[in-house]
Amino acid sequence: MATSDNGVQWYRKHSGEHGMYTHDPRDSFSLSGNNVNTVLIDRAQRIWAGTEGRGICRLDGSGRWRRYTTEQGLPSDYIFRLLEDRRGMIWATTSRGLVCLEPESGAVKIYTTSHGLLNNQFNYNSGFQDKDGNMYIGSVKGMIRFNPDHFLPDTSAAPVYITGMEVRNMTMGPQEKRDIHYSKKITLPYHKANFSIAFAALSFTAPDMISYAYRMEGLDNDWIWMKSNRTVYFTDLKPGHYTFHVATTDANGNRRPGAAMLQIEITPPFWATSWAYLLYALAIISTGYYAIARYHRQQTMKQKRRMEALQLKKEKELYQAKVDFLTNVAHEINTPLTLIKGPLEEIMEHPGALQENKHHLAIMERNTNRLVQLTNQLLDFRQTESSGFRLDFELVDLRKILLETYDNFRLPAQQRKLQFDVQLPDEEVPAWADEESVNKIFSNLFSNAIKYGQTKVEAKLETAGGQVRLTVANDGPLIPEDMRERIFAPFVRLRENEKQKGTGIGLSICRSLTALHKGELSATTENGLNIFTWSIPVGTFINLEN
Repeated sequence: MATSDNGVQWYRKHSGEHGMYTHDPRDSFSLSGNNVNTVLIDRAQRIWAGTEGRGICRLDGSGRWRRYTTEQGLPSDYIFRLLEDRRGMIWATTSRGLVCLEPESGAVKIYTTSHGLLNNQFNYNSGFQDKDGNMYIGSVKGMIRFNPDHFLPDTSAAPVYITGMEVRNMTMGPQEKRDIHYSKKITLPYHKANFSIAFAALSFTAPDMISYAYRMEGLDNDWIWMKSNRTVYFTDLKPGHYTFHVATTDANGNRRPGAAMLQIEITPPFWATSWAYLLYALAIISTGYYAIARYHRQQTMKQKRRMEALQLKKEKELYQAKVDFLTNVAHEINTPLTLIKGPLEEIMEHPGALQENKHHLAIMERNTNRLVQLTNQLLDFRQTESSGFRLDFELVDLRKILLETYDNFRLPAQQRKLQFDVQLPDEEVPAWADEESVNKIFSNLFSNAIKYGQTKVEAKLETAGGQVRLTVANDGPLIPEDMRERIFAPFVRLRENEKQKGTGIGLSICRSLTALHKGELSATTENGLNIFTWSIPVGTFINLEN
């Protein structure tokens, strides 16, 4: 039983049991609405309910309702009457037409005034089927009768014709219309590339239900479907050849045979014709020839000026190399002089201590010899102008060189009351290197660490992976992260270290000499220490001139 507010009621006459099905907003398988207009039991003993504004519902064997609404294809969710024909199809009257529903697949077929109905609005519960299968249904404009068994499928294909064309909102003349209807081809100038095409299918059976599909070859090869509009608009087509196709579709949207066709040619403007392109090509070739000739002359002059500038640059670089050489050697002279000054002060304070002074005099002798070597470098400066700075690579013991350098700097470390420790391997550390350059690197690293250290200086020499590595650490002012690369540039010093005397080129000398050995020199901070790491390959002989 259908009720107006309490869903679907049921009653078993043998047992007296009764109950109801109602709408539950939390259950999508409940009845879609409580206002039910009609109930139908079909031949398969399935119960159907037509609701007021909530579509059609069908009860299955598990007590769940399946819903059919506008989302499934119904024209309206207001259902007034449900009937079943002799084929098992469910017919439903709605506020927007008559619906034929296939129960198994859920396919929906809609009939409206376009199919011959008096009106799309039907009356409440107005429907009846007689024994011959005739259905009588009342609408607001009268009653209709039909027999679904006598329905014939519409298999006819209405021919479609192109009926007209408007160019820039102006109707075409007689000649253009004859071209469309008979020759099926029309030519338009480029400035008339905005046009519309009208078409129609010659059918007298529900003409409003005919839909169309069209495509424009050369613009878009895909078919475009249209429901009711019979005019297509095109704007600003580029010059070229196009072919317009239009066809009708069946109820399932499939294209039917008998498409109409119209060939359209858009002519280009005079500046886009073949002759125009030929003139453009001649002009481009002439301009290109002139441009190439002029470019060649300009490149010749530019190359001449570049050579002059290069020569001037080489002269400046040579001058700068002289200045850098003198600056580096002067800095190197400063280090042994400092190492001589310390032992000399000790001798002057203890002139009678012969045994202790013997060690100091040995240090002074080594550094005096180093001063002589640096002086020889200055005397050979003229030779470097022509042949460049030369390194003499030989197999040297880096452990021995580091030990001698450590011995030279122990006294300055003691005078500054620094804890000075060096870790050396037990065996020799042979490597192909320039001994004088290694001396300069070790001396500068120790001098820098002692000069800026606060309480301690640590050094460690080790080999691993074909590399020899020396790390020198001190607890002086930490190097900021943005300065860890800049401190290797000439004349760059930390602000915290400006109270200490120095030129700021010691680390630059170390970096340059390390690069000539194909090695690396970097600065980091860890555990409150500044750490300088120097490494070079040990097993490769390098012969370089710079």
